[in-house]
Amino acid sequence: MSDRVESLIQHLRQLADPQTGDTGALAALRRSLAFEPGTYARSFPYVEPFVAEKGWRRKAFYLAAGLFAEHKKHQPGQNFPRVLAEIKRARESESLEQRFLALLDADEDQIAYRLRQNVRLASERSFDWVQFTKDLLNWFHPDRFVQVKWARDYFGGLKNEDLDDKGRKESV
Repeated sequence: MSDRVESLIQHLRQLADPQTGDTGALAALRRSLAFEPGTYARSFPYVEPFVAEKGWRRKAFYLAAGLFAEHKKHQPGQNFPRVLAEIKRARESESLEQRFLALLDADEDQIAYRLRQNVRLASERSFDWVQFTKDLLNWFHPDRFVQVKWARDYFGGLKNEDLDDKGRKESV
């Protein structure tokens, strides 16, 4: 599965390349976000070659592809929840945290909308789409380990703002 995820993201990055990319493909993938993930026929040629799963996991590939087409900024190793924490810290906005919490609690009917909201918040930032997609594939695992990991990364990122560059708590 990991190879398929990496191959999909590489493919999407090629489609988004300003020199050799395919704006029509990206438009179809963006348009697919208006439909149930994995049902918009014009997106099939760009995603289906990478999908071997059924059910939610198939939908996750399509959702990630549509969101990537809308966002297009990739930086390996840059954690999505940490990016959101940095944005929340910079804007000093409690509503951003509420959106993030709603995302963590999203069910399958809400996940596409909640993810789109949060990815749009990160529109000026890059993050790791391979890890994002892997996390999305496991979103509905009964142990909710992805949500726990994202919460640790997000709230850990917010907590770290109170530390100085040597890891000591700054006095206020």
